[in-house]
Amino acid sequence: MKKVIEKARLHYRKDLPFVLFANPEEDKLQAWFQRDNSLTLFKGQNGFVFTSFNKEQSYSIEQSNSDFYEEKITNKSDDSPDFEKPEINIIEKKNFEALVADSIQAILEQQFQKVVVSRKVLLPISIDFEVSFLKLLSNYKKAFRYLFYHPKVGMWMGASPEQLLHIENNNIKTVALAGTQLYSENIIWETKEKEEQQFVTDFITNQITSFTEEMDISNPYTEKAGNLAHIKTNISAKLVASNSALEIVNALHPTPAICGLPKEPTLDFILANEKYDRKFYSGFLGEWSDVKKNLFVNLRCMEVEKEAVRLYVGCGITKDSNPEKEFFETENKLATIVKIIKI
Repeated sequence: MKKVIEKARLHYRKDLPFVLFANPEEDKLQAWFQRDNSLTLFKGQNGFVFTSFNKEQSYSIEQSNSDFYEEKITNKSDDSPDFEKPEINIIEKKNFEALVADSIQAILEQQFQKVVVSRKVLLPISIDFEVSFLKLLSNYKKAFRYLFYHPKVGMWMGASPEQLLHIENNNIKTVALAGTQLYSENIIWETKEKEEQQFVTDFITNQITSFTEEMDISNPYTEKAGNLAHIKTNISAKLVASNSALEIVNALHPTPAICGLPKEPTLDFILANEKYDRKFYSGFLGEWSDVKKNLFVNLRCMEVEKEAVRLYVGCGITKDSNPEKEFFETENKLATIVKIIKI
């Protein structure tokens, strides 16, 4: 991986855009290095797409203006001590629990069935993004791992457990993912978590029905993601028309897994009540070409600045949610991100 990492270091020093990424269960690191610092809007062209939660910012590192590299991932031992997760901020805890309580009340008032609320955690530290990314690559092999940089957008890094969409040869694959708890051998999912998972599954299948045929839906099962577990359902189908890929993406995003159900009222609630800009957290990113579309939801991610790191975590709220329990769910998710930080 030496050649790709050195190229990324040089590009960063020259303020030139690049993206490094590895697909789940794959041991190859792929990279696109843009030849200039132009900011290109994504309109379906070949390359790597990076889109914000609200879809107002959607950019492409274009294949036609970039150099492609690919190397085998080599795991290196790391004996340096882990960065310790910061202590719980009581004010942040109370604020988030109040947001969850407001969400539950809105559900009881039948404004919507489920909503996903989130919070941002600021760490005033300067991290070694190269070493942190290498640690992320080796620690989360089942996730989509990436490092994205554009001088006009910023640097983002993450390991997403959730695929938004995969299209190849008119075959479409996606997943419904919901529910979170610490992984153990004997996991028991509560009614709230099963309900949340069914909401996501129903939404996705309803949204893609008009574009597809021969749909197949798996039974829900437990999926391990780092030290966490989720309920997951695999969904596959055949596209009716090959030119409908962009339409499907727009129909799916944002899914109930990162927004809520129904989409419009929950999106309005999030924008009115979270009181911060998610930016690219819970947006989508990934490869886009004439041959293959391979997109993931931007979860378990961080925004890296020169003297600070911004971490983003959220959870799904239903009528049976408990505010304090939901806060600690975000703490568990936070711990999976903090684990890879090197300063």
